[in-house]
Amino acid sequence: MWLLALLAFSTITTIIYKAWRRLGERYRIDKLALISWGATIMFTVDTVYAYLEGEEPIEFSIDAALLSATLIGVAIFIWLVALLYSRKH
Repeated sequence: MWLLALLAFSTITTIIYKAWRRLGERYRIDKLALISWGATIMFTVDTVYAYLEGEEPIEFSIDAALLSATLIGVAIFIWLVALLYSRKH
């Protein structure tokens, strides 16, 4: 479930960046999209390796939903820190 949530989040951030170019440039949504796509690719590789070892590729549970929310929250936090840091300098 967390991989699907990251994929959806990455797609949404990319669409927002492309649709509202001025807003995307002002708030550096391109960085958020890059962070989320990097995490999506990393967890896709992890999921493929787990599947090859016999694990279930997509798990639907409360723990998976909490992990999804945590991953998206961390990506947004990193983006906000980078945004605030770039505004100060």
